[in-house]
Amino acid sequence: MSECFGILNVTEDSFSDGGAFLNPENAERQAIELLSSGSDWIEISGQSSNVQAQLITEEEEWNRIRSILPFLSKQNIRISLDSFRPAVQKKGLEYGVHCLNDISGFTHPDAKSLLQDELAKRESVFLVVMHSHTQGIAKQNSSLTPANVMDQIRSFFLDRQKEIKSWGVREQRIYLDPGMGFFLSEDPEVSFTVLKNLDKLLCEFPRLMVSVSRKSFLSNALGGIPPLEREFATLAAEIFLLQKKIPWIRTHNVLKVKQAEAILQKLDLLSA
Repeated sequence: MSECFGILNVTEDSFSDGGAFLNPENAERQAIELLSSGSDWIEISGQSSNVQAQLITEEEEWNRIRSILPFLSKQNIRISLDSFRPAVQKKGLEYGVHCLNDISGFTHPDAKSLLQDELAKRESVFLVVMHSHTQGIAKQNSSLTPANVMDQIRSFFLDRQKEIKSWGVREQRIYLDPGMGFFLSEDPEVSFTVLKNLDKLLCEFPRLMVSVSRKSFLSNALGGIPPLEREFATLAAEIFLLQKKIPWIRTHNVLKVKQAEAILQKLDLLSA
């Protein structure tokens, strides 16, 4: 059974829902919606990774996150923090989040010094290491191609696993995310190549998170449809992830994934 991470962007400029949940009351309503949909985790972000997003200060990022954390902490839900800044990650750990998701793969120079001791105190906390060849910034003009992307991802995963394990973090706590859309390339074939090769990745790296939700590569393959019109394409890709038994699926629409999973099980299309 795949676990769903429901996305809660407390941002002004996320690519698909920027500004919608910046107000704490709206964020709480969205959290309730994700919970009622069966979300296994809620992942909160205060800094957008959109190609055109503005970089806010660490203080502003933390203030956005902190505005919703007390509400989330009262719910029966595991909390994941999406941030690439060690200072913000450290505050999240001190607050009690259960997972850190870093789109830069914990490559910040201060990551070890700020996080090692906190992670040692909290042995149940997971880390999601996203493949990044651009320091976690979604960029155009990528050097990745369908021919080289899998080797690049594999090399990055091996390097980051080795480094983070040297901090004293057990491998079982480390999940890996190949990154999709503009995190890889503006060429949709690069992302589709990764999806087609998930079996190979899973053989070597069984703890994977994958997020295809409303991503640019789906739009580019369909003539450039806007983010909120990508739900059907997203669901098709997420059904593929379910069938590949990806452990963690990060999504904006948890209900569709859970309903699809239930029907696939009824049809005996999800083997045990």
